[in-house]
Amino acid sequence: MDLRSVKTWVSWALFAVTILLLLSGFGIVYYGIVTPLTFGILGKAVSYRLHLLLWGPFLILLLLHIYLSAVPRKFR
Repeated sequence: MDLRSVKTWVSWALFAVTILLLLSGFGIVYYGIVTPLTFGILGKAVSYRLHLLLWGPFLILLLLHIYLSAVPRKFR
């Protein structure tokens, strides 16, 4: 696996986790709107649990994304 495909994979994974984190955050605050929009999948309790579980992967992917983007190629 070359560096470009790793960067692509990390970027798309970070995008997916970010969308889930935002959706679960809105599900906590605006559960009256998000619950019907997600057909009952993201209620307030499920959104809260999902939001708590996603912080670790989000931070790891964010730091990895920053490292792969910011560090010059000669130091890798």
